[in-house]
Amino acid sequence: MVLSFGEVLMDCFPDKKVIGGAPFNVAVHLQRLGEDSGIITKIGKDGLGLEVRDILEREGLANALQVDSEKPTGRVDVTLNNGQPSYEIHKNCGWEFIEFAHAKAPAYFVFGSLALYFSNNKEAFRKYRSLFSSTTFLCDLNLRSPFYDQETIELCLSSADILKINDEELDYLAQTYNQKDVILWLKEKFNITKVLLTRGADGATLYWENETYESNVKKIDFIKDTVGAGDSFTALFLYGLIKKQNLDETLARASEFASIICQTAGAVPNDLSVYNSYKL
Repeated sequence: MVLSFGEVLMDCFPDKKVIGGAPFNVAVHLQRLGEDSGIITKIGKDGLGLEVRDILEREGLANALQVDSEKPTGRVDVTLNNGQPSYEIHKNCGWEFIEFAHAKAPAYFVFGSLALYFSNNKEAFRKYRSLFSSTTFLCDLNLRSPFYDQETIELCLSSADILKINDEELDYLAQTYNQKDVILWLKEKFNITKVLLTRGADGATLYWENETYESNVKKIDFIKDTVGAGDSFTALFLYGLIKKQNLDETLARASEFASIICQTAGAVPNDLSVYNSYKL
């Protein structure tokens, strides 16, 4: 089983509303691929919350859902500029106040810096990290201004068995911590020996213990948007690990799936047949 922890939000585009948030995106891809998944999150008792609950129930992801009687459901206003998204994340919403609740230890626990920015979530997360001693923790650093600081970043890094970052986040770590070789620094300071580095159209690099793997991305003629591309990459890579696929192929399939998501509107495709060729 895979558990995701953190934000489930309604992404509000100029012309539509789409459920989003990295924990949801990763969990729904895995669930649709046939892996037992869940999300530890919190919504409000409002119209958006009802919509989110309906979607989570339809996808089989509502078992760990929490409801706040006072805080609203998370909302993000999304604008696109040549397919590149920018986000305005509304504050003081339910997902900022996730509580610890007992759960069966999963094989993998997926988390990110956005949710861990908030003190209530930090406390709940630390309890899960302590309780799930045999679980592999995968961190998506996912820096979203202004929702990160040094304390949050270092909690993420010190808690990660596998780290997924993009090239911009790698540069941020290099500059903030004055490191020329961030991959080596992660290994020496945080004992992270498994790093997924995505580089957009330039592909991805996997640093796995003492081995390095590269994956290129085929040129895409038409990109609708890049919303959720990194999350789809994470999900497919994790799926390959669960299925014990060799790392070369896992990396290549993850990169290919992310490119497909870039050619569809939003983070999660409406056409479920997209998943057929990726099931193992």
